[in-house]
Amino acid sequence: MVCVNHRDREAVAQCSECGAYICAECANKTEPLKSVCGTLCPSCYRNKITQTHDYYAGQRKKKLASAIVSLICYVVGWILAAAGPGMVFTLIGIVLMGIYPAIAWFRFAGKSIDDYDARHGATYVVTDTGVHRDRAMWLRVVFFFAGLVFGIFITPINIIRWFISAAKNNKAAKICEEQLASI
Repeated sequence: MVCVNHRDREAVAQCSECGAYICAECANKTEPLKSVCGTLCPSCYRNKITQTHDYYAGQRKKKLASAIVSLICYVVGWILAAAGPGMVFTLIGIVLMGIYPAIAWFRFAGKSIDDYDARHGATYVVTDTGVHRDRAMWLRVVFFFAGLVFGIFITPINIIRWFISAAKNNKAAKICEEQLASI
């Protein structure tokens, strides 16, 4: 067998993704992923690194967007709560300060209910108007308001976490870019 990239060299390994035969030089180029993916040909290695880069770049954008939106809501909420000319502005400010975790907790409650229904079967409520599926909206509302209250304290921590995570994802994406340039 000969190497798929170097027709003058004998193959020493086979790509675990596509099955192509590769020489020792090609196998050494793809060594960083060998423990995770097995031996890869340069083409499959490039594809894996590109996928990894795209993942980290996408995660970086999501974390930055979350941090920026949450920061804006928190700062505007803080200003309204502290300097608002009345009780309505104070309440709006408090809601803005904790809205991001409140929405996340509301979604979490919904996912938990759906998971429970998937494992144990859906529950139904019989009323005068008929039989209705119990969606436990009261639980979602409780989680929303709990998230709103705790969000006032959690949001600054989350903003810092998201900025740090975005920086780490950016660093990982740059490492992937360096790997792609070296192939």
